[in-house]
Amino acid sequence: MVVPRDSSVEAEYADGYVHSELELGDVPQFGQGNVLTDILSGKLEKEHGRMVRFSCFWKLKRHDVDWTKLPKNARPIRFRHGVSVQDVVTGETWSGWAGVDFGAQWNDRLGRSKKAIRELR
Repeated sequence: MVVPRDSSVEAEYADGYVHSELELGDVPQFGQGNVLTDILSGKLEKEHGRMVRFSCFWKLKRHDVDWTKLPKNARPIRFRHGVSVQDVVTGETWSGWAGVDFGAQWNDRLGRSKKAIRELR
């Protein structure tokens, strides 16, 4: 089993297929970008049916969005908050993620933008 990295995402589809940033090493299957780009492209839904779960890992825990409860025009969102620290004595630097916002964005029937975002810190 692959140990989850903070902010990694995966999507599960109607036929049970799981497209996982962890398993794929964040290498996109469709062109440039990353695994999230694959999910956003919609190409996976053509082969595997509608997305049923969008997940993000944080602090070794998987956080899920039940995609079946969202409108068909919903799209996944992941926004990572980075941090970089430099030791003033040695000059060594460390960088990583301080948190992640993830969830969904869609337009309602009147065209207004709606969001359901979870902040993981």
